[in-house]
Amino acid sequence: MSASNSFRLSGLPLNVKCRVAKFGAVPDEEVRRLRDLGLYRGSIVSIIASVEEGPLLVAVGDARIAINREIAAEIKVLQTS
Repeated sequence: MSASNSFRLSGLPLNVKCRVAKFGAVPDEEVRRLRDLGLYRGSIVSIIASVEEGPLLVAVGDARIAINREIAAEIKVLQTS
């Protein structure tokens, strides 16, 4: 996979580690909330649970956070090697 290719966090399969590349059209207050929870550009994350039409449970370091699917679709990630 080329480093120049980014993917939506919401489209990744379970347990695939990736690095947050950028936040797309995410409201500022949501970006602040995610940063407070440890999710920021450069963070290593993986989806650990996904319920159809529900939020994603994302691992960020030792933390586990729920992210709305629409917000996760705006978070661009790069797969780590």
